[in-house]
Amino acid sequence: MPGAELVDPVAYASWWPWVALGIVVAVVAYYVWAVRSTRAPAPTPAPTPLAASAPPAPASRRDPYGALRGTALARLDEVERRYRAGEVDERGAHLEIRYAVREFATGRTGVDTSAMTAAAARADRRTRRLASLLENSSVPTFGATSRTRVSRSLEQARKQVRTW
Repeated sequence: MPGAELVDPVAYASWWPWVALGIVVAVVAYYVWAVRSTRAPAPTPAPTPLAASAPPAPASRRDPYGALRGTALARLDEVERRYRAGEVDERGAHLEIRYAVREFATGRTGVDTSAMTAAAARADRRTRRLASLLENSSVPTFGATSRTRVSRSLEQARKQVRTW
């Protein structure tokens, strides 16, 4: 090829770098959108219905759980007030009673009782006292009908909190 001349390669068009940059930006934007749209928002803690007029009792030397006991009793008093005012029905009152007693049991034993069943509570020696209360309040909480009165459940819950 002695007679052929060498020719420089053809240059890319000036818009190709912009296309490449656009593709990179689109891929990054897609990943940002995918991550943000599949993540749940941070949970906000539910407000606890605690009576402002009933401060918890301070812990004493004789009762290290005095403050916890006072808080639980104040919550039970608030449940009773809300039930009598008609703010919650029987099922709602029993749910709140179970919540207050479970919260007390968690603080008292150090075992997470927030989702504990009566059988699981009975199996653990630290939470065995909670089992009977969970059994007694299961039917009014989850059953279609119940003959259990809220006043009786509150009485049992208060007794449990005071004596544990």
